[in-house]
Amino acid sequence: MHFIFDTDESFSFETLRAVGYTAYGGADIGEVITTAERITPGDWESWYREWRALADRIADIADKCTADGHSVSAAGAYLRASNYYRTAEFFLRDDPRNDPRVADTSARAIETFRSAAQIQGRWERVRIPYEGVLLEGYYLNVSGDNPGPTLLVHGGFDSTVEELFYVLGEAAGRYGWNCLIFEGPGQGSALRVEHLPFRYDWEAVVSPVVDFALTLRGVDADRLALVGMSMGGYLAPRAAAFEHRLAACIAYDGMFNFNFAAYIEQQQRDNDSKQRIAAIDHLMNDLAAAPSQVRWILSNARWAFDVATAQELLAEVAKYDLTDVAAQITCPTLVCEAENDQFSSDGAAKLYEALHCPKTYLKFTAAEGAGEHCHEGALTLFHQRMFDWLDDTVRS
Repeated sequence: MHFIFDTDESFSFETLRAVGYTAYGGADIGEVITTAERITPGDWESWYREWRALADRIADIADKCTADGHSVSAAGAYLRASNYYRTAEFFLRDDPRNDPRVADTSARAIETFRSAAQIQGRWERVRIPYEGVLLEGYYLNVSGDNPGPTLLVHGGFDSTVEELFYVLGEAAGRYGWNCLIFEGPGQGSALRVEHLPFRYDWEAVVSPVVDFALTLRGVDADRLALVGMSMGGYLAPRAAAFEHRLAACIAYDGMFNFNFAAYIEQQQRDNDSKQRIAAIDHLMNDLAAAPSQVRWILSNARWAFDVATAQELLAEVAKYDLTDVAAQITCPTLVCEAENDQFSSDGAAKLYEALHCPKTYLKFTAAEGAGEHCHEGALTLFHQRMFDWLDDTVRS
């Protein structure tokens, strides 16, 4: 599916991602379309400029509504602004460590989200102890003092914890689930502020999160479910193989290994192994000449994995493989697949086949409008199927 940008798959997908959060207050369709129409396909600077201008405009509306005492309007505008700031920052990857716009725009996404959360008074900011630092998270308690089923949600290769509010957090509350959304190394503030790169052994992240979750009001220790989005479709099953306090695991969408390296190598499929490494190195040294998706993947990987060369990158991502651990997962597991997933064509099927635990496979199709990576643009359908499965598997 190409949304607005017929000639740029990456710009199209990220625009669909932004507008998809309309269902949970993260966008207005007209705002997204008119902004996208002013962007030049493949031009990262025009992407940043137009989305940043929109985010600033909506944040100004929110501030004025706050000053005038219109709290409902203010909260809604802050939520949209937060998503637009996140979207504006997305392609600032040429030099994210030193580009001041990365820190500034990310901070604005966080500030506006927290302003909305404070007005609404439902989500509590929490900080989760992890190896000498505190990971950012937010907790929604819908069960009060009564033990209730609780969803633990993390993202993937490019996630922020604030985005997870639109992805799953708000839906969890509507379906009667407590929800703890959090980010780990390589994600959000853990990467931008604490400078923590990704780690393949994600159980080292999830186990402290489970420890923390069990201290929260309303959490039923026997009804904890873990969801990992995108690259989280590898991370969450990896954690579940070692963290056996989970009552269920959801790979959204399933990933057997982090095969974006194979995706990049496919662009160089006529070369032998040494030539492929050299070609990827060449791409990494001249990313401005690469297509948007390849350019962004390699730029973000350099930052999030803390690598400099193709050899280092391929050695690092080779660790992200469930071959030797998938059979250790014991909790019921839901594996989701997107029919037209541009990042992984067979990862979900491989994961499902490798599981020995009670398992369910859900394929989302293009005919349903749900065939894109993580079913962007069809979140309400995804939520219906996922929460119905959870209710049948964990809640009852």
